[in-house]
Amino acid sequence: MTTAATSLLQRTIGQGWIRASLSAAASPRAGILLLPPFFHEWQRGYRLFALLAEALAVRGTSVLRFDYRGTGDSSGADTEFLPSRALDDADVALSLLREHCEAPVTLLGVRGGALLAEALALRRTLPWWAWQPVHDGESHLRDLRERDHHERNNRLRFPFLGRPRSGTDDALMGHRLHPEFALELGIFRRRAAPDCRIDAESACGPGDVALPPDFVAWAGQLDLQSAPALSAVARTADTLAARLYGPADRAVA
Repeated sequence: MTTAATSLLQRTIGQGWIRASLSAAASPRAGILLLPPFFHEWQRGYRLFALLAEALAVRGTSVLRFDYRGTGDSSGADTEFLPSRALDDADVALSLLREHCEAPVTLLGVRGGALLAEALALRRTLPWWAWQPVHDGESHLRDLRERDHHERNNRLRFPFLGRPRSGTDDALMGHRLHPEFALELGIFRRRAAPDCRIDAESACGPGDVALPPDFVAWAGQLDLQSAPALSAVARTADTLAARLYGPADRAVA
């Protein structure tokens, strides 16, 4: 697969900073700000979206990926991650992308990040796309807690586990939580349909994008079961680029 140049960027916010990766198109026709999912899904999907950003850049779309404060390479401990702060981080990342890309920008929220993408789209009057989105923060939090309980009591992981273990209010999926995290996440809910939903084929309607089977099962997973196929990355990048500005002038391997 043809590659594009990726640069690391950083921007101060409050007493900390966000770290971002820009996959820049040579002559961008569009820009995408990718709002990542939360916790284990951010870690599990990192490689997939890094490859996709590179493939889109080759096709004329500059893509900025970033880490919320309290995650990844951005500043702060786990307990500094809050949905409201993450929304402000996304706003700063949007400004950073616009400094390097003068083309129209679309927000792409992945899973829980779709809740933030909608809020930022309303704030900045931008189109937004949702990749396998969760429906609302309350149900997403409930799913996360159920998965956390399952993993704490997974005897394949812990073969010598004694009595069942319960989770705690200050930790989730191996991450320490801000005391107000659950309250804040519960407030976020989708209020309108995205401009484009990117999901499993059976869930897509007119104008949406159906994912190849290789890209559907990763959501919710903790363990890396297989690497994303480069051919599937290329096909998805072609589809998304065509959705942004029409069919590409030429095919890119």
